[in-house]
Amino acid sequence: MIRLPWLENFIFYNFLITTFVIPISVSLNEIFTVLTIISWVIKLIVRRERINVPPLGWFFSIFLLAAIQSAVASDYKFEALRGVWDVTRYTVTFFIVIDIIKSPDQVQKIIWTLIVSTGIWVIMGVVHQFLILKRELFYLLKFFALGNKNAIGQYLQMMLSIMVGLLINKSLDPRRRILLITVIVISSLGLFLSSSKTMWVAFILTLLIFSYLKRSRKILIGVGCIVFAFMGTFLVNDQVRHMGLNILKTIEAPSMQERYIGWRQSYYMFIDNPIFGVGSKCFMDAREKYNVPSSFGQAHNLVIHTACEMGIVGVGSLISWIVFYIYFIMTYRKRVKNQIYLGLWFGGVGYLVTLAIGGITEPTIGGEHSQLFMTLIGLMHVGLESDGKKSPKSSTQKEIV
Repeated sequence: MIRLPWLENFIFYNFLITTFVIPISVSLNEIFTVLTIISWVIKLIVRRERINVPPLGWFFSIFLLAAIQSAVASDYKFEALRGVWDVTRYTVTFFIVIDIIKSPDQVQKIIWTLIVSTGIWVIMGVVHQFLILKRELFYLLKFFALGNKNAIGQYLQMMLSIMVGLLINKSLDPRRRILLITVIVISSLGLFLSSSKTMWVAFILTLLIFSYLKRSRKILIGVGCIVFAFMGTFLVNDQVRHMGLNILKTIEAPSMQERYIGWRQSYYMFIDNPIFGVGSKCFMDAREKYNVPSSFGQAHNLVIHTACEMGIVGVGSLISWIVFYIYFIMTYRKRVKNQIYLGLWFGGVGYLVTLAIGGITEPTIGGEHSQLFMTLIGLMHVGLESDGKKSPKSSTQKEIV
């Protein structure tokens, strides 16, 4: 049997590059994702290996099958196939991580690549938007691979959850701790400037949950400082004041009034295609037929959007993996001791907050966010395979650096 001993390292470093470019470049992300997937499939074939499918992997696979079924039934075959590819690439990401990543050292490399990438991406985005294009503050249109304020906000909220989770577990050397705090501050500023109000709320709620889970007054003090800084800006900046008032009057806000109209028309789209939907990634192609407002590039709600594109089958598979993911998160903390995996667990909790808050007004799944999520959940599974099988004594002796 052909072994190709270099292939695993080739796949790993391709994947490492992919994680770096996720928020920076759509084209590079696609190129390195394809290279990673092809090389991984070659490895499976030449070594005649079987894919390890944990329970959560089955639920992700069922969701992929639902996307394929919706594409078969769709009137918009080309876009539906693009949708299937999107679901395939982030589903396969999960399986690649649990197959290729074997050691805490590899886990650290991926985590720090994501952290450094996020810091560079935010700095580049702020410079590009506000210094080169000279946009007004809080009027972001595009941060490279992430094309609107809510996409930017969701990615930053997910990364901030991971970074804060690692920080509060106190297992970093001083230099890396300083680097992590620096990127957290930069990312928090980026989240604020993104004007993604739902993710502002999600970040504060995430910190409050972390404070409860860690029984930490320091986190509460940090939340107080953030709220105090926001209130100061609220008093001196008209745009921030307007956005803050919209948060307080969410139900009556103009953007919500528009969404009510869009949700109603999107409902008709679902009723006309109840089983398999119009096809994954086909919402925009179908919206004119159902008089959905032209400003709606998607349904602005996780369940409604999935129902429109993938029907009852898609909603059922979505709810099933979310429910099992909640169970996974609830049982994970007691099964690992290594601080790096506990830090990732906090990131997993933060993703639930992102999904719950962001899902009210955005799809929150797909694209770069799902790649990040699948990487996170895959790394957590690596923790179960390695750290979870060790005794508490042996696992607690290792730090993440």
